[in-house]
Formats: sequence, structure tokens, C-alpha cells
Amino acid sequence: MRDEGPGVLVLPHLDRWVSQWDQLVDLSPLPSPFLRSWWLIATGGPQLRFLLVVEDDRLLGGLALQQGRRLGLPCLQMMGDGPLCPDHLDLLARDGHEDAVVRAVGNWLRRPGARLLDLEGIRAGSRLITALPGRVRCEALAVAPWVPLPADVTLSTTGFGRNLRRVSSRLAAEGATHRINRGAAAVGSLGAFRQLHSAQRGDRSHFLPGFDRFAAACRLAADVDEVAVHELAAGETVIAIVVAFEVAGRVSLYQSARLTDFRWRDATMVLLAAIITDACDRGFAEVDFLRGDEPYKDNFAPQRRELLRLRAASGRTGRVVLVMETAVRHIGLLAARSVRSRWRVYERPTKTTGARPRSPGHSALPLGSPACDCGPDPRVHVPSESPGSHGRHLGRIDGNGAPRAPRGEMKAP
Repeated sequence: MRDEGPGVLVLPHLDRWVSQWDQLVDLSPLPSPFLRSWWLIATGGPQLRFLLVVEDDRLLGGLALQQGRRLGLPCLQMMGDGPLCPDHLDLLARDGHEDAVVRAVGNWLRRPGARLLDLEGIRAGSRLITALPGRVRCEALAVAPWVPLPADVTLSTTGFGRNLRRVSSRLAAEGATHRINRGAAAVGSLGAFRQLHSAQRGDRSHFLPGFDRFAAACRLAADVDEVAVHELAAGETVIAIVVAFEVAGRVSLYQSARLTDFRWRDATMVLLAAIITDACDRGFAEVDFLRGDEPYKDNFAPQRRELLRLRAASGRTGRVVLVMETAVRHIGLLAARSVRSRWRVYERPTKTTGARPRSPGHSALPLGSPACDCGPDPRVHVPSESPGSHGRHLGRIDGNGAPRAPRGEMKAP
């Protein structure tokens, strides 16, 4: 259908605009595999909303949303949001047309009617925030470590580098080798990946409920050679496996699984080093570990990018519901803090150490200041602390455990 705002198409599919959409992803400030048409088509919810800003037969930009309902109101989210947790999402705009795209999308989002907007995984610095209606609540959601290439962690003179070389030698003596599956072979290896992941995580996995949609996206990505499945294998035995997306010169490490036998300890670390080496050899610009601030990522990826959660509402009813929802979330945060403080455990003093308080099972630390790179927009409200600002997973490599659908499931080996 044609929207009242001139130049805006609101469609449930990309249709003939697929090629131009993917070109805009390539030209975006941070090309994300989770903005590719193959990902959106496979993982989007039942009510898709592609907002396309067009001029004749030229796509100037757009925004991919999905619509559900929350507290009786329509709720717009980024397309594919849910257990698969896409990262680095953004509004797309052709160079030189950013203002026109933001204005057109903003007019559609601010049209009459009550609705909520809850947009997760947004790239810090995105201009999307200026298109949202009313007072925007901006929260620091997570960080995504990444490493610019070329880089070679195996040549590091640190303790980690030396240990990695020892582990690599030990596993090589056991017959472990790195192999890469692409195209049909990548799709065929998803069965082994699912089996390993299920054996490792079982009912604790937040990723497996979305596996079918993930697999559908991988099948489409394989058709355009933008997915690779890396394996560390000894003969026919797959020891560790990592699914990576390769888009616009960037390698994004999405998910992993491994055998838990002690014999194959640290196998994932060796595989990650091999993936980085392969990316260097093939001329990629960076490796992105995606969402999650697990300490062991520091050994591979010294850089950090921030991911945001933007919440807004339109209409009087929508604004009231947003305020109520925010209040309930903060009350829940305070209640959780109270429970943790009451169950705080003290270690028994010894002759050499005093009592040290520690909170059992609470390993996800705050990401730091919730201030985010949202620009000077006076409508932006940054909460004093974001309930959702804890690291949720190792960029599809592993998770600290999180309150809402962590994607990554691979613990530091």
C-alpha cells in the first residue's frame, strides 16, 4: 500500500526492492548481516513492515520493522527481534539522502494513533533516534567486541598467546584440523551444529527455540555465499563449530557449539584463532564477536561497539503505557537487588583472609555508564541505570545469562 507521506511505501515484503536494499546495507556505516534481505525474510515475525523511502524506481532508504501487541497496543520492534537477538540494526539511507529518509520515516512513525516502539540492538550513533516520536528512552543494552584486521593472536607474546600455541600443538597432535564449509556444505553441517549445541546446553539454550528460523536464514545466505561454518575436527569427529556470517568485508561470529570432553578442552579458542587467521588471509577488514562482554574476548577483540535499546510511544495512551511499563521495570530491578542483598554470602574468615562478600550466581556485570552515543537530541532520556544493560552473550559465542532471550550459548572454553 502507498502511505500518505509522499515517497513512502509500507510493504510486508521487499519484493522488487531486494537488490537495492542489499546495496544500501553494503553502503551503510556498519554493514550488518542482520539487515540483509535473506536474514529479514527468514527470521521476521508474522506482521512485517518494510518502510521504503522511494523516488521513482530508486530506493533512497528504509527501515525494517515487525509489529506485535503489548499491553493492548500495537508494538513495533526491529525485524527479527526475539531469541535470535540481531545486532547493529539501523535505518538505511543512501548517501546524501539521510535527512529525507529520516524525515519520511519519522512522519510515518508519528502518524496519529497509539502505539509502542521497542527497538533493540541499535547501532550507537544511529540517526533512527531522531525519527522516533515523543520522548525517546535510550538504554545501553550491551557491547560488541571486534578486532580490526590484519591481526594474529597466535604471535602474541602475552601469556594467552603462548598458551594458545601450546593448546594448538596439543590438539594438532590429536589430529584436530580446521575446515570450512560453504554453500550446500555449510547448510549440511547445521545438523551437526544443532546436535552439539543441544548436547552442550540442553534446556538451558535460549537459541534453540529459534533454530528453524536461523537455519532458514543460513540456507538463503548460502545461496549468496555469505555464511561459513567453521569446524575443528579430528577425522569424522567434530570437536568445535562456529557459524559465521561474511558481509561487506566483515566476519560476524554468530553461534557456536563444542564437545565437552576434557580431552578437547580449549578447542573453541583454537578455532577462533583459526577463523581470524582465515579472515586475514582472505582480505576481510574485521572480525566482529557481536553481543557480549565476556572477559576472554579481550584476548581476541580489543575494540568495543555499543548496542542500544530505544523505547518510545505515540499517542496519549501510548505515552501513558510507556511510563507505566518503565516504572514496573525499575521496580523489578529494585526488587531483584533487594533479593540479592538479602542472600549475600560471606566467605568464612581464615588466618590470611578476611570475610569477602560475594553474590553467588551473579556473573553478569553492568556494562558501565548507560550514557550512549545518541546525539544531542533533547528528547532523549537516558535512565540512571538500565535494567537491560548487562552483557547477554558472547556474540553468539556464549552467554553470561540474561533476563531476556540471550542468543549466544558458548561459554569461555
